[in-house]
Amino acid sequence: MTPPTNRRRALWVATGVAGLTGVVGLAALGGLAARDDKSGETQRVAENHAAAPQNASDTRKDGEKGEGKDAHDEQNRADEHGRDGKDRGDWDRGKPGEERDEHGRRVREVPCSDEKLVEAIDLANRDHGGTLKLSPHCVYELDFADKKSGTALPTIRQEIKIKGNDATIKRDSEDAFRLFRVADGGELTLKDLTLKDGNAAEFKYGSAPTTPSASGPQVPGSGPQAEPMVPKPPEKEKKEGEADGGAILVERGGSAHLEQVKLTRNNAEGNGGAIANFGRVDLDDSKVEDNHAQKNGGGIFNVGVLKVKESRINNNTAGKNGGGIANGEGKEKEKGKDGKDYWVKGHDEAGTVEIIGRFEGKEVGKSEIENNRAGKNGGGVFSSGGFVKITLTSIKNNTACENGGGIYAHNTDLDLQKVLIAKNHADKDGGGVYNTGGEKKKEAPYADQKEEKKKEEEKEQEATATIADSAVLENTAGRFGGGIFNGDPDVKIKEGFLESDKDKEDKDKEDNATLTVRDTEIKANTALNGGGIFNNEGRVTLTKTRIIKNTATDSAKTHRVAGGVFNNDGKVKLDEKTVIADNDPTNCGGTVKDCFN
Repeated sequence: MTPPTNRRRALWVATGVAGLTGVVGLAALGGLAARDDKSGETQRVAENHAAAPQNASDTRKDGEKGEGKDAHDEQNRADEHGRDGKDRGDWDRGKPGEERDEHGRRVREVPCSDEKLVEAIDLANRDHGGTLKLSPHCVYELDFADKKSGTALPTIRQEIKIKGNDATIKRDSEDAFRLFRVADGGELTLKDLTLKDGNAAEFKYGSAPTTPSASGPQVPGSGPQAEPMVPKPPEKEKKEGEADGGAILVERGGSAHLEQVKLTRNNAEGNGGAIANFGRVDLDDSKVEDNHAQKNGGGIFNVGVLKVKESRINNNTAGKNGGGIANGEGKEKEKGKDGKDYWVKGHDEAGTVEIIGRFEGKEVGKSEIENNRAGKNGGGVFSSGGFVKITLTSIKNNTACENGGGIYAHNTDLDLQKVLIAKNHADKDGGGVYNTGGEKKKEAPYADQKEEKKKEEEKEQEATATIADSAVLENTAGRFGGGIFNGDPDVKIKEGFLESDKDKEDKDKEDNATLTVRDTEIKANTALNGGGIFNNEGRVTLTKTRIIKNTATDSAKTHRVAGGVFNNDGKVKLDEKTVIADNDPTNCGGTVKDCFN
């Protein structure tokens, strides 16, 4: 019997050969396919091989024209039934009564075979899209991947929909590779499917197969050798996302729509244990559970547009930021001459995240972000720049080894409505929510960096957080802000009990971060200081809010300790309907007007 791996390699030669050029390369790969395929399918492989030049011309960018594409279109018109007499072209010549998709094309059923799944996706790519229906409850085990893309299945380049029928697609190999990759212009829809055990890794298997024209230096005017197989310019784009997205990588210009999909036990050496999104991803009624990223976004990494509706992001881990979801990677820090960290390199690149529950129906349903863990910041959600809106969501039992047990937001427009933030923990600051503008006010440590830092700060948005109709309950922090930390991360609490009125001398001082809380309960949170809220050089406005039964555990006698609200050189304003009471040992510390201990 032909070993399964050899047969799969033949399939990849047939389906992936479109990226190759040159007569010698095509002939050599055709010979390899014929050698590996000893199961009576030589004719089929040869037919796919013969169609490959058409695929190569079809992958041209929009607006490009050439004889290859024209020939491909003409060949399709002349032979729309396919060389083997089977349906090709628009997939619309099936038998009467067969299931059709929304475009009127025949829905193709895929037998319980990973080889048939590879073939079906490749055919859909070449036929300008289509709908596949997987075998019910089948487990498609993938043990071979394209080393060039690091992906088990052919790259999605068209509009392709896969109806899962409760099937599973999983990696079954010692080699590390992801499951799906969606390229620019590709649109992938998955429904009722499980994606499991994907593993995105850096390119470490050597070079992809090349033609003689791609090897050695190219000499201008030397005929076919003047055009290398892999042009140099796209190399930067190829590196982006290379080790990201254990199950799915969506590139810029691509999109993925997931409904009733479970992504579990996926891993990424870079960002996005389950999903890395540089384009657009919609997640509906789905689960992202037990995934891991060595860098950011244990469940999902995003710099595009991400929408999560009535889904669960639970039990994921990240080596750096965003145990559940990471929106961006964050700015790089550099140590100054005084040994402190400064935000001086680069500016935030992040996208837009919207997480919502269910409004319609008899009962309101919540999305969940629970039991996630980050090695640095943002146990549940991390965002560095961009926009994050969360509604009707439970954010519980998440942990950050530094700041922001539930949510970490840096230079982010953060909007929380009808959100439960409970029982999260940060080893440092902000057990429930951490909102900061970074250290924008400090000078760069070196003179040649000052101008660059000034330009970057002009691009940055303000750190603005709004929390409305929500509850911040039973969160803990190792230092400051058990419920919420707002402001500059560099905290210096002055000794003595006198409340300094810094507002008079710092009227024009820029606020590090702005926090608005209304119609919200902040209760039973604990920290060393500022059990409910710790504000450091920021601005806080409280409207119709209850801050009760929070605790500060610092027993030091050299400075004021507040269980409710601690204001350190910032501004805190509360309306007459806000209640700050029953906090231990005192309700407020610093300058908090109309707060009584």
